[in-house]
This record gives sequence, C-alpha cells and structure tokens, in this order.
Amino acid sequence: MAFILLSRCVAVLVFLLSSQSALPVMKAAALSLYTDKEALLSFKSQVITDPLSTLSSWNSSSSPCNWTRVRCNQVHQRVIGLDLSGLRLTGSVSPHIGNLSFLRSLHLQGNQFTGVIPDQIGSLSRLSVLNMSLNSITGPIPLNLTKCLNLQILDLMQNEISGAIPEELTSLKSLEILNLGKNNLSGTIPPSFANISTLLTLDLATNNIGGLIPADFGRLKNLKHLDLSINNLTGTVPLSLYNISSLVFLAVASNQLRGEIPDDVGDRLPNLLNFNFCINKFTGSIPRSLHNLTNIQTIRMAHNLLSGYVPPGLGNLPELLMYNIGYNQIKSSGSGDEGLNFLTSLVNSSHLNFLAIDGNLLEGPIPESIGNLSSSLRSLYLGGNRIHGRIPASIRHLRSLALLNISYNYVSGEIPPEIGELTNLQGLHLAANKISGRIPNSLGKLQKLNVIDLSANELVGSVPTTFVNFQQLVSIDLSSNRLNGSIPEEVFSLSSLSKTLNLSRNQLTGPLPREIKGLENVAAVDFSHNHLNGSIPDTIGSWKSLEKLFMGDNMFSGAIPATLGDVKGLEILDLSSNQISGTIPNNLKKLQALQLLNLSFNDLEGLFPREGAFTNLSRIHVEGNSKLCVDLTCWNNQHGKKTSTAIYIVIASIAAVAVCSVIAVLLFWVQSDFPANMEQVVDPELLLSIQDFQPDARFTSPEKQRECLISVLGVGLSCTADSPDQRADMRDSLQKLKTARDTLLKPPLDHKPGLDLEAGIGESSMNSF
Repeated sequence: MAFILLSRCVAVLVFLLSSQSALPVMKAAALSLYTDKEALLSFKSQVITDPLSTLSSWNSSSSPCNWTRVRCNQVHQRVIGLDLSGLRLTGSVSPHIGNLSFLRSLHLQGNQFTGVIPDQIGSLSRLSVLNMSLNSITGPIPLNLTKCLNLQILDLMQNEISGAIPEELTSLKSLEILNLGKNNLSGTIPPSFANISTLLTLDLATNNIGGLIPADFGRLKNLKHLDLSINNLTGTVPLSLYNISSLVFLAVASNQLRGEIPDDVGDRLPNLLNFNFCINKFTGSIPRSLHNLTNIQTIRMAHNLLSGYVPPGLGNLPELLMYNIGYNQIKSSGSGDEGLNFLTSLVNSSHLNFLAIDGNLLEGPIPESIGNLSSSLRSLYLGGNRIHGRIPASIRHLRSLALLNISYNYVSGEIPPEIGELTNLQGLHLAANKISGRIPNSLGKLQKLNVIDLSANELVGSVPTTFVNFQQLVSIDLSSNRLNGSIPEEVFSLSSLSKTLNLSRNQLTGPLPREIKGLENVAAVDFSHNHLNGSIPDTIGSWKSLEKLFMGDNMFSGAIPATLGDVKGLEILDLSSNQISGTIPNNLKKLQALQLLNLSFNDLEGLFPREGAFTNLSRIHVEGNSKLCVDLTCWNNQHGKKTSTAIYIVIASIAAVAVCSVIAVLLFWVQSDFPANMEQVVDPELLLSIQDFQPDARFTSPEKQRECLISVLGVGLSCTADSPDQRADMRDSLQKLKTARDTLLKPPLDHKPGLDLEAGIGESSMNSF
C-alpha cells in the first residue's frame, strides 16, 4: 500500500515538473505564430486591390493557420507555405515577408505586383520555392537571394527585372529550376552556372543578354530544359552543349549565332523533343539525324542560311507537331514534278499541326497527297518558293486548317472550289501567282476568315456577292487582277474590316453605292487604277478610322466630299487623275494628320486654301488643274495668262521627262534582269524617292515593262520637237510618265511579304515564333 502511494506521488511530481518546463515552449510557439501573423498582416497592408477578396479572412482575431491560402505545419504551428498565385492582386511585396522564418514555399505568380524584390527574402533560410513570375516587378535580382541555400525553384519569369544576372546565384547548390525569362536582363551568362550540377531547367529567354554561350555548360549533365531564345548572343553553339544527352528542350532561337549544326545532333541528344534554332545565321544543311528522333515533337530552323535538301526520314516522326524550315535556301532534291514529294512522308505524322517550308528554293507541283496530311494541321506555309501547277482539290480534306499560304509562287489554274470546304480557315494567302479564272462563290462559306489575299494574279469576273458572309474579315486584297463589273454593295457592309480593303489595279467599273457607311473601322482603302465613275458619296465621311485612301486613276467626277474633313486620322488622300471638279473644300484644312494630299490631274478650280493642313505645300500635289489658283496673284487662263500652277506643270514636266528618259534608256540596257539589278544602274536616290519600290519582277510582266519604257521614251522625244504645235501636251505627258512609273516601280498595296500581326494571321511563318 505504501508503494502505491509513493508511486502516485512520484507521478504527480513528474506531471508538475513537466508542465512547468513545457510552459516556456508553448509561450515561445505562441510568440512565433504572432510574429508570422504580424508579417502577413503587414503583407496585406501593402496590397492595394484584392478583386476576389481572398485576403478578407486575414484578421488579427484569428490564427493565420486558418487564413485562406496560408499553410502551417502541424508540429510547431508555424507558417510554412503561402500561395497567392493568380489572384490579380496589386501593390508591392512587403519587406516583412522576411519574418516568416519557417516559410518553405512562396507563390506570388500571376498577379500585378510592382516594386522591387525585398532584400529581406534572403532571411528565409528554409525557403525552397520562390515563384514571383507574371508580375511587374522591377529593379535588379537582389544578392540576398543567394542566402536562401535550400532554394530549389527560383522563378521570376515575365517581369521587368533589369541589370546583370548575379554570378553569386551559383552558390545555390540545390537549385533545380532557374527561370529568368521575359525580363530586361543584360550582361552575359555567368559561366559559373555550369557548377550548379542539380539544374534541370535554365530559362533565360527574351532578355537583352549578350556574349557567348559558356562552353562549360556541357557539364550540366542533368539539364533537361535550356532556353536562351530572343537575346543578343553571338558566336557559335559550343559543341559541348550537344553532349548533354539528358536534354529534352533546346532553344537558342532569335540570336546572332552562326556556324553549322552538327549532322549527328540527333544521335547525341536522343531524348530531344523540342529543337528550336530559328532566326539566326546558321549555315550548312538540315541535320539528317534529327529525322531519326522518333519521339521529337518540334523541329524549328526557320530564318537561317541553311542550304542543301530536306533529308530523308520525315516518315519516322509519328509524334511531330511542328516542322518549320521556312526562309532558308533549301532546294528540292527531286527533279521536275517530284520536288515536293518529301511532303508525302509527313502523312505518318498524325499529330502535325504546323508545317512551314516557305521562303526557300523548292520547286515542283503540290502533290495530291497533301490532302492526306494530319487532320489536325492548322497552319500550312508554302509561299515564296518556285511551286508551279495547280492547287490540288484534295486540300479539302485538311478540315482543321486555319491558315493557308501559297503566295509568291508560280501556281496556275483556277482556285479550287473545294477550298470553300475549309470552314475553319482564318487566313487565305494566294497572292503573286498565275492563278486564273473566277473567284469561286464557295469562298463565301469561309465565315471565320480574317484575311484574304488573292492579289497579283490573273483572276477575272466580278467580286462575288457571297463575300457578304465574311463577318470576321479584317483585311481583303484583290488588287492587280483583271476583275470587272461594279463593286458589290455587300463589300461596303463588311464592318469587321479594320485593316485593308484593296481592289486597285483591276478593271472595275460603275459608280460607288450612295450608302457606304459600313466601313467605319477600316484603316486603308485602295480603289485606284480602275474605271470607276460617278461622284464620291458624302457618306465616305463616316469612315472614321480611315488613315489611307487611294482613289486615283479612275473616272470619278463631281466635287470632293467636304465630309472627308471629318476623318480626323486621314494621313494619305489620293484622288489624282480623275475628272473631279469644283473647289477644294475648306473642311479639308482640319486634316492635321495629313502627310500626303494628291489632287493632281483633275478639273479643280478656285483659290487654293492656305490654312490648317494646307500650310505645308511639300506634301500636296495639285499639278494638272489648269483652273486652280495656288495664290492670289494667279490669272485666269481664259485671259491668256499662265497660272503659277501651269508654270509648275512645265517645270515638273521638263524635270520628269529628263529623269525618266535617262531611266528608260538605262533600263533598256538591263531589260533582261529587270528589276533585280535596277539599283546597279539607276541612281539609288531616285529609287528612294519612290516609297513603295520593291524589286519583284512578278508584279510586272516583260510585255508591260516594254510598253512602259517605250511610252517614257516617246514622251521624252515628243518634248524635243522644234515646233511648239508638235510638242506633246504637258498634262498628257505627265499622266503618261506617272502611269509608267507606277506600273514599273510600284507593287500593289501591302504586297511586301512579312508579318500580319494586327490581323492575327501572318503571311510569314515567322509569325509562329
């Protein structure tokens, strides 16, 4: 009995002693949690907006372990995780974040935080994940981050961080993911990064980093993802880089790198899924070994100086999603009709969604098997080659196609009506070919179309009224064809047009509809070089977004609509070479954005305005209007006096005749090479004066070239006749010279190959970058 009592006494004593010793620990834990609470409340105080009210549960009356997006450990009840990603929070990151001493992960990505990264984050010795990507953080990377020795993930992508990459980051020996892409970083890549042997991902893309790629990177034997794209890197890709057999993603696109790509790159990097060497200065040929990588998904080598042929083996790539070799100097390995047969091999790539071979030297017809390509194919770029023959009707089977570009080739025949079955098509580019026949009405089925460019072909017939179905159309270019008839009223109801409406250089006739209010969003309209007549409707003043209007070389009559003065953003207005009469409306003086006003060769009369937009005569052309008085001293021609305008015509004519006659003779000498070698013969300053000059002989046939040159020479000779009665009329002479100049040297509007980013569907495969 005594033993039992003794045991109970001992137990009570032990309990009392243990309770006393635990009390300071409990008090310390409570105190530490209080510190965490204060740190988080301080963080909240610097958040300006919280659209989702996520932080409403953060208050002083409850434990932070119960707050939204806060995680605590079970043992010490300390904050170990904070995830505020994607909440659209604004404000800055509080320095008190550094007081969360137990914090292991901090996720602030996908918000709108500004300011700098607090130095106090360096106090978070337990931190393993720091993600502040997708914000607007500025300033340099703080050196204090190098004190977070347990850091495994450092993601600062897509901010506005500047300065050099600190070499001290190499002290983070546990780092696995380093993502600094899409910032404003400069300087060079620290070679000591090669010492971070744990690195799995290194992303420095889209910065201003220069210098060489460190040769020591070959020591990063665990690296899987390396992205150095869109920087200013120079030199060659170190051969040691191709020894990192673990690489899955390798991208060095859009730099200034040179040299050849090793032919055995595919053998040395057997795990590669993504290979992106676009937009550099690489030479040599396409590595054959890349076509041995049966699991590869992306091969991109566009915009380099690669030559040779497309190597065999494309049929070995069943997982291929993207193949882009555009804008190189690749030739066809086959001859005659077999030049594009390598495309047939890609029928095994059942997931292919992007194929670009544009801007090369490939020739031959498009194989009928093109229709057997992947049903997932969305973008097909074949433009800028030497492709001939017809567009195969089998193309109808590519039902997912959103973009089709066959521009700048020698394709002939008619547009297959089957293209109308590609109902997902958003961009149709067939410009600068030899396509003939009528525009099929079936194209009206393409209701998702954003851009259609059929310019510089041999199309005939009228503009289809089915175009009224293009309710998403942004740009339409049918220029430089042989289209006739009137412009359908339906065209003027395409309110979605926001970029270009170009119907120039056709044989269109008739007047414009009286009501043309539907184009209030369009930026550029070109109806020039047709046979349109009648008056210009007053409702043209409703085109409030208009910046460029070309209506020259038609037969428009009547007065200049005063409502044009209400189009405030108008930069270019060309009504030249028509039969427009009356006075110049004073309302046009309000066009303060005007850079060029061409009213030449009409029947305008009265006094030339001298206010507002008319004060800068260097951007105004009114020659060829014999009744127009350019100042108060001009005399009426009916009294036998020459107006200052007439004097201007004579002076301009003599100069133009002299210059163009010289050009004509010189051009005859190089007729066989027109216009590629024009700059070697004609004074470059003359060519620079022609803003839209582009040497592409496909815009002008040899017959047209000869006709223009003979016309120019004829004008020059006619002006040298001894008798004034035998000399050519100055107005007619200038008109002939202007027509010849435009035909020879000016390509149709918007025919320069490149990007069409505004419309969202680009002409060039570079838009895929």
